[in-house]
Amino acid sequence: MKRTLVLVLSLLVVLSVQHYSPVRADPTSAFSTLYLSPVSYNSTSGASFTVNVMLNLVAGENVSGFDIKLNYTNPVSFPLITPTNLSYAGNIFGDANANFVSQDCVFGVVDNQCPQPTDYAPGWIHFSALANSGNPVTGPLNALLFSVKFSINQTARGTSIIRVNTADIGNTGSGAFATTQFIPVGVEDAIFSNSGITAFFNYVPTDTPTVVAGHIAYFDASGSFNADNPSVSIKNYTWNFGDGNTTSSVKPSVPHIFRSVGNFNVTLTVTDANGKKGSFHEFVPVGLALGALVLTVYSLQKVLQTGILVQLFNSTVAFPFENATTDSNGEVVFDNLAPDVYTLAFSGQYVKNSTTTETIIAGWTTQASVGIEVDTPVPPAPTPWYGDVVFLAGVGGAVGVFGFGLFWTRARAKNKLRKNKASLKKK
Repeated sequence: MKRTLVLVLSLLVVLSVQHYSPVRADPTSAFSTLYLSPVSYNSTSGASFTVNVMLNLVAGENVSGFDIKLNYTNPVSFPLITPTNLSYAGNIFGDANANFVSQDCVFGVVDNQCPQPTDYAPGWIHFSALANSGNPVTGPLNALLFSVKFSINQTARGTSIIRVNTADIGNTGSGAFATTQFIPVGVEDAIFSNSGITAFFNYVPTDTPTVVAGHIAYFDASGSFNADNPSVSIKNYTWNFGDGNTTSSVKPSVPHIFRSVGNFNVTLTVTDANGKKGSFHEFVPVGLALGALVLTVYSLQKVLQTGILVQLFNSTVAFPFENATTDSNGEVVFDNLAPDVYTLAFSGQYVKNSTTTETIIAGWTTQASVGIEVDTPVPPAPTPWYGDVVFLAGVGGAVGVFGFGLFWTRARAKNKLRKNKASLKKK
């Protein structure tokens, strides 16, 4: 999906700003992307600008809520820029009334449900919302999530990177045992600068949500510019990928493949038309081309199941190569899985043997839930308690015997008295 300069400018609200707005490069990606638009900002001291938090949702994905956290004080701790307003009207869910806002945290602006230490603090922005209707939005779609207006410290000169710290894009899941699912999503940051030659890049994997060894990632330096004179263009981009490979190009975007895992210090040096240079570096984490699975197991009555044995089969092996038992939260975790479609088999006391399948992708942890049939036996009826009856009967019997004994003793005494009287008369 192409994002043109016209679209980018139409989403940007700028007041009294000299602004540089490069076209965001659009490498083909199989996954959704959360990005900040435009990529870079240049303003005169005292002006303001607006950052739009955008979601490019790919076909086949849907979203019914998001949780986004930004940091805007990189690489320095003092506030070069300060947020003054956050707006979500007209976003992916519709007007403001179409959003159920669960967290709205902008230091000095709004403090709404901000429990984390960095929620309501200088340098941080935290915003979460759900679709008020509960209905998910389905891709393909390129839409606004929210926007933040910034003012600039009038006495400060320098650079501030606006980073995406958290990007949880989720939906309510599907099926009878639906639980919240987070979709695979890549992120792209932005930069503000009002001083010098500003080099900057984002990196975007093509067929994985994160950068993994052996897969192509595009490095995009289109956000680089001359902050002192934005009309002077950048003419050359030189890259050092930190793995022994370097390249130089007149184009801002280049592909690269890391052959091993690790954190690579990637350095970009840009040269403008006047021969002035600027540099930027960032550590890029590169993982194994593996995925993971977190599975929650329920009964058909939607009760979490503990102690269930889950066996994992892949498409080429007839026997399970890994197994785990659900914990107290009904969860099992399988790490370091090669991308594939896996079969999971469930067994345990009273469990009717059943299976399901899950697809694992490289560079992502898949979350899923499943319901299994558990024939828990009906507990036997409680044994009747006759203790009280026996006790009462025993007491009654004892009283009866005691009474009979008393009566029999008194009868014998009367008979003896009669005999004594008769004896006296004879005398």
